[in-house]
Order: sequence, then C-alpha cells, then structure tokens
Amino acid sequence: MSRASVDLLDESVLASPYGAFDRMRAGGPVHADTALGLFFVVDHDTIREVLDNPDIYSSHLVAVLQRGGATVSLPDSVVPEGMDVLAIADPPAHSAHRKLVQPPFGKREVQGLRETIDREVTGRVEALVAKGGGDWMAMVASPVPVRVISGVLGLPDEDADRLVRWSDMAVELLGGLADEDRLTVIYLAIAEFMGYIVDRLADTRTGLMVTVRDAVEAGELTRDEAVSLVLQLVAAGTESTTSLLGSAVRIVAADADLQSRLRGDPALIDDLIEETLRLESPFRGHFRVATRDTMLAGTPIPAGGRLMLLWGAANRDPVQFDEPQLLDLSRPAIKSHLGFGRGIHFCLGAHLARLEAGVAIGCLLDRTSDVDLAPEHEDRYHPSLLIRRLENVLISVTPSGEESGAETRSSRD
Repeated sequence: MSRASVDLLDESVLASPYGAFDRMRAGGPVHADTALGLFFVVDHDTIREVLDNPDIYSSHLVAVLQRGGATVSLPDSVVPEGMDVLAIADPPAHSAHRKLVQPPFGKREVQGLRETIDREVTGRVEALVAKGGGDWMAMVASPVPVRVISGVLGLPDEDADRLVRWSDMAVELLGGLADEDRLTVIYLAIAEFMGYIVDRLADTRTGLMVTVRDAVEAGELTRDEAVSLVLQLVAAGTESTTSLLGSAVRIVAADADLQSRLRGDPALIDDLIEETLRLESPFRGHFRVATRDTMLAGTPIPAGGRLMLLWGAANRDPVQFDEPQLLDLSRPAIKSHLGFGRGIHFCLGAHLARLEAGVAIGCLLDRTSDVDLAPEHEDRYHPSLLIRRLENVLISVTPSGEESGAETRSSRD
C-alpha cells in the first residue's frame, strides 16, 4: 500500500479540501495511505459500489485515528467489544435497530414537528435580526438541532448545552486530530455522556427514550447497546443539521442575487438545501472495513482493510455532476448527492434535517430584506477529518421593510 499523494490531515487541506479531492480523483478512485492505514475512496460510482455491498464492506467501528497518523483501538469503556449498533452495525442487527428508532423520523412524523421547529427557530432569528446580525452558528444553527432532537428523545431542554458539548466530543473522537492526551479527555467525556444516558433511560417518561428502554426491558437490546444508540442519535442528529444550517446561510449571505430568487420563490429553498448538502457535505465521509480480500476499482483491499468514503469528493465528481463546483438550483436529479449517504445507512434524520434547515432559512429570509456576511467574518472550519462545519457565520442583516441596498450590492462568492 503506497502513501497517498495528498495529506488530508494537513491544515490547509482540511480548511479547503476540494482542490485536493480533484487531484486525488484525477489519479484514480482509490488511494491507499500507509501512514494512516486507510484507503480513501473519492469518486461517486466507486463509493456507491461500497455502499451497495455491506456484506463486503462492514460498518463496524474498529479503531480511530490519532494525531500524527497512528491508529488506535477504542477502549471497551467507549465501545464495548461486540457492541455495534445502528450506524456502526451491519445486518441483521442494524435492521432491527433502525426499525426500532425509525418511526419518529418518518416523513409524515417529522412534518408533525413543524410547529415545534418554528417555535425553536423564530425567537432566535428574531433576536438576531433585532441586533442587526450576529453569529448565526451560536444564535441559531447550534441550539436549534439539539433542542429538537432532545424533544424527539424526551430529554430535558435544560440539558441542551451539555448535550452539545458531549456531542462535539463524540464527533472529535473520529476527527483524526486528537493526540493521546486529548483522546483521554474525550474518553472521559464520552463516559460521562454514557452515564447521563443510563440515568435518563431510567427516569424519562416521554419520547424515543421510552421506546429504547422498553426494548431493553424486553431483551431486544442490551443496556450498552441502548446507550450507544442514544449517543449516536444525539451526536449525528445535532452535527449534520448544525453543519447544514451554517453552510447554507453562509452561501445565502454571500449572494444577493440568490437571496432575491429565494425570496421571490421560497419553494427554491428546498433546492438550495440539496445543493448545500452536495457542495458542503456535513460529514466529510464515513468509514468501512473489508470483511474479506476483495478488489475495488482495480485496487486490492485485504480483509480488515479500512476505507474512508469521502462524500465531499464524490459530490463534486464531474462524471456525475456537470460543473460540480457551481450552485445550480435547477440541477437534474438534485437529490442524487451522497450528502446523507446511501443504502441501508442512509441518514436516519434526513427528513428532520431538511425540515429544520428549510424552516430556519425561510424564517431568516422572511424577516430580512438583506443578509450579508459581516466585514469581520472569516471562513474557519472545525478542524476534523470527519465533519465539515463552520466555526461561526457572522452576518449583518437589514430587517424586512427597511432599505436593504441589495440592488447596489453585487453577488459575492
């Protein structure tokens, strides 16, 4: 296995990865990296091949990257041996887990949450508009998803800040940039998170937590499986939506013409969301493990070989998408991106994330006549191999009904 030509953990590549993805894709669909012990998969069709064959490419999480490129096994305190659930499980266990927690995330059920989402969004957007702008991430994109998923699960609103911190730790675990000391801090935080979940499973009386507890009592899940399942729902349910909300508003704030189109035809917000998911996929990729020796796009993959499927690269594959670097609200098959994955592990909360993003963006546009990136805004992304999330999105706004000056402002990238 040869060293990959691009260092994906390099700070500049993490900040702006798409040129690196283009160079990798030009060199072939699969890139082996000896130092990281990973095969990076970078084109759309090859990633689909992996996703469509879960019997060959397992979702089990067997290890994490440590700063410097070392691969370390997860301690039993974080992932007990043999305990793989939902996103890191394979059939038939995965199918049973997904069936158990799927009902609240169905399209019809999610639509029933619109009033709750409206309530969570409206006050925060109105506060931001009243101030003339602020940090969209801190005021809206971070608090809304965690409070919504807390409601689905039946967790107390007052625990939202703790859940965000623990969720960030769970995501950082897979980010590839934590050194040994930092990993120790992360493990302790996740252990604290797991203890919290155990307590809440015992005393929560509403929401999906009750379903999970009932499954434990019926012998359908072990307690460790239940805890891991809830942890995943919180972490994935907050991270993907927060990232989507940040990227979408950053795109909108930089383009006056786009704002005008969206205000004139709010139905286009749905297309904006899909193009944001394609252009700035909330998760940079996910991992797989080969269950046996195999060949992938002409590259031999040994049994136990670890792969990282790079959604961000696949979603800008010019073979699949014409002019992939451009935002195109009229793009054919606009949902054919891999921003939410594909196949049996397609994002459980996709309907919820789309609804939250649509409500939030619609509310912002409805209450403003102009949204702009603040002069002090600087694109800074959370350093991680796993996620693509802006640290902040500083915007200035003009409330609806006031002169926006948008006609004199040119579109910005």
